[in-house]
Amino acid sequence: MSVYEKFRIYDATTPEFMRLAEKQPMKPTSAILFLLLAVLTGCETTDFDLKGNLTDGFCIVSGEQVVFNHHDIDYYDYSSHLVYLKDNRTFDFESPTGGSFSIFADREEMYKVAIVPAYSSYMPSGPVVFTHPKFYNDFIIAIGFVQIYDTLGNFKPDPREDEKIVRALKKYGQFRMGLSMEIKSVSYQSANNVKVELQLKNNDNTNYYFLDPVKMGDGLFHYFTNGLTIRDIKGLKYYTHHIKSVQPQPWNGWESDWLSLIRGNETKTFTLTYTDFDAVPSGNYKATFQFPGLAYQVNKEDLDQENGRIWLGSADAVKDVVIR
Repeated sequence: MSVYEKFRIYDATTPEFMRLAEKQPMKPTSAILFLLLAVLTGCETTDFDLKGNLTDGFCIVSGEQVVFNHHDIDYYDYSSHLVYLKDNRTFDFESPTGGSFSIFADREEMYKVAIVPAYSSYMPSGPVVFTHPKFYNDFIIAIGFVQIYDTLGNFKPDPREDEKIVRALKKYGQFRMGLSMEIKSVSYQSANNVKVELQLKNNDNTNYYFLDPVKMGDGLFHYFTNGLTIRDIKGLKYYTHHIKSVQPQPWNGWESDWLSLIRGNETKTFTLTYTDFDAVPSGNYKATFQFPGLAYQVNKEDLDQENGRIWLGSADAVKDVVIR
């Protein structure tokens, strides 16, 4: 199980979680910190009329206070729903007790985002920002989404993917598609030997550096991802591999040797082989794979490399499979 999956299920006892938490001390909360944010972003702290700072672009609002509007945003990576802030802007709200803010597009409220400490036993449903620890540096707002499936495998639509948001971002050249990933095939060589073919696509004109599973090797690559998982939605069971992950040294570091370049609008294909996969009974399943990128490891000044930009986040894929 990768460090990110451990965080996602809120296991605060893992060494990786504790080391990251030590780097992320508790900070002032609630209204005081949002007022500080308002000062940093140039918002009027004494004027709570949204019309004064709410623009026709992408905006973040807490209560009646516009915290960020489109003037504060560099771009939005739609593949991972990461909001990159401009050089003189930071996102530093880490309430240990939670909270929320709202996303506006073209002056219309689109949805609310819960602020949840990652160690909390509370499991939100819908858009969320995790704190304590947070997984990105202060120049990024990572808007996650907790999807809850019912027993039939149905789920609610993701409000982050509303076309009104896309239009508001495109209006000011702040929309990027980022990288996407597709599971092309899942094939069984035997009951425990499984191959998965993945297709990674760059949907932008910008060149990106990504974590290359070939360069990293299975152990290190699977420190950043759970890899292939076969899920039985109705039975609430899942089946996975038994690759032993290899922790980077230092635990919060990264190496340029791990990265490969995918040029604008290019597609790359990878095949990963799992020789010790759980045996899966015959039936219909969903195969899932989360293609990982770097996160908190990368400082803002390191994002732009010689021939491209380091892609942060992750790209998820789901494919219906039949096991015979």
